[in-house]
Amino acid sequence: FYPDRTASRILGMGDVISLVEKAAAEVSDADAAKMQKKMMDASFDFDDFLKQTSLVSKMGSLAGVAKMIPGMAGALSNSKMNEVEKRMKK
Repeated sequence: FYPDRTASRILGMGDVISLVEKAAAEVSDADAAKMQKKMMDASFDFDDFLKQTSLVSKMGSLAGVAKMIPGMAGALSNSKMNEVEKRMKK
């Protein structure tokens, strides 16, 4: 339990540290470097996008991940986030 992180989320300031920890748990350094190279070379394709969305969904709900990004906590309603998640699962 990290009270400062929880307080940041409650105040809508996000929790970048927890977001980075979750991302690091799902993505290896080699995969991250490979994706970075593809983005820099402009060779990032739809299959790469699908892989990225799959990794994000493994980190938790889209609403939960978005709330960890500073400024996003109040930007989108839960109903809109749920609608986006349903469309992504199709």
